[in-house]
Amino acid sequence: MKESCIIFGGAGFIGSHIAEDLLKNGIKVTVFDKLNASKRNVEHILDEIEFIEGDFNNEVDISKALKGKTYAVHLVSSTVPATSNQNTFYDVESNLISSLHLFEKCVEYKIKRLVFISSGGTVYGNPVKLPINEKHPTEPTSSYGIIKLTIEKYLYLYSVLRGLDYKILRFANPFGERQNPFLTQGLIAHLLYKIKNGETLEVWGDGKVVRDYFYIKDGARSVFRAIKDNTSNRIYNISSSKGLSINQILERFRKVLNLDFDVKYLPGRKFDVKANILDNKLAAKHLKWTPEYNFNEGLINTWRFFLDNE
Repeated sequence: MKESCIIFGGAGFIGSHIAEDLLKNGIKVTVFDKLNASKRNVEHILDEIEFIEGDFNNEVDISKALKGKTYAVHLVSSTVPATSNQNTFYDVESNLISSLHLFEKCVEYKIKRLVFISSGGTVYGNPVKLPINEKHPTEPTSSYGIIKLTIEKYLYLYSVLRGLDYKILRFANPFGERQNPFLTQGLIAHLLYKIKNGETLEVWGDGKVVRDYFYIKDGARSVFRAIKDNTSNRIYNISSSKGLSINQILERFRKVLNLDFDVKYLPGRKFDVKANILDNKLAAKHLKWTPEYNFNEGLINTWRFFLDNE
């Protein structure tokens, strides 16, 4: 029987690329997303996948969706780092509790492996040293990062107590086609959209904040590798292992894409760590995963997508 995988939150930017990659690898794909979710990101593969609309906070919906599936990918998050601290109660209720229900149902329906997409950009907090490997201390400075880390810890607990098999992929900062430019999460898409519409770019702080950006098609490939991973490793950083400041990205916009724009610098934000660069050596060694696209290639593809799509 053909192996199957359900992607919770699969209609979004990251999920749609994971769905594409799993299809290429011969996996039967089901996308689960919220009621009346836009299918725009997966419209090109709708005839190849099963699409389920439901409530991630509803145990009945989760049960129906999991039935008969081999694997599951957990991508759902109702908050983003920039706003999660404004309502920590909501963050816990909508993200942590629903994740625990998912784990229960994965055990009940004997899901072979759950892959959780965590946040390498937030779970570590301010770095002690760079690049950050998987054994680095975890001291998140946002509720978003705390909840991601807590979900990771509960996965371990469910593994010990209930035998749930899992892998955690700590994504750095993915970018690429279909990223939502209207969210505070996703700097490159947000800035490119503003440039396309002739708007002044607004940058928090002095533009020297450094992040680790990787092209989403590379990130999507890591999920299938995690599904098939036979090692005892549970957690992998997925990243470029290279840092770029916002100012350096703006310079790439000018030189690589030949764009012209104005920039306005705003006061910095307290929760923004100064630098976050993830070490991906463990993924290279055990998942046999390394990025295939460099930053400029991904940037060109992303900008082309913006030009081709309104």
